[in-house]
Amino acid sequence: MVCNKCGKQLAENAKFCDGCGAALNNDPQTEQQAAAAKKEDQDNKVIFVLSYLGILFFLPLVACPNSKVGRFHANQSLVLLITAVGGQIVFSIISAMLWQLWIIMSLVSSLWGLALFALMIIGMVNAYKGEQKPLPIIGNIKILN
Repeated sequence: MVCNKCGKQLAENAKFCDGCGAALNNDPQTEQQAAAAKKEDQDNKVIFVLSYLGILFFLPLVACPNSKVGRFHANQSLVLLITAVGGQIVFSIISAMLWQLWIIMSLVSSLWGLALFALMIIGMVNAYKGEQKPLPIIGNIKILN
């Protein structure tokens, strides 16, 4: 038997999970559905990784619309995209107003891009590992339900 919450292997007669403490439903139909969902999530891992490439955030929503993991990664990548676009707009406006400090603004803008790139890599690695970890700083923002 497998825990529906954490995926840990358990004894057949277990009532609670050793790993996360969740109450177990010993219904074979529910176990089969959970196993099918987990297999689907493993099969769509590449799509979840690709969703972090900017405008491709919608891929999990199209490829596997019923997947909770897919919706999670689509939300994370959408938040990352909005953060990137919004940040670039703000930096452009500030740079236009403070054009005398263009060297400093260029440096800050480059650091901003590097930080976003790091968040993108973190999201991709999490998606590849099959984890649903929120991105640092911006990961708790929920746009897609």
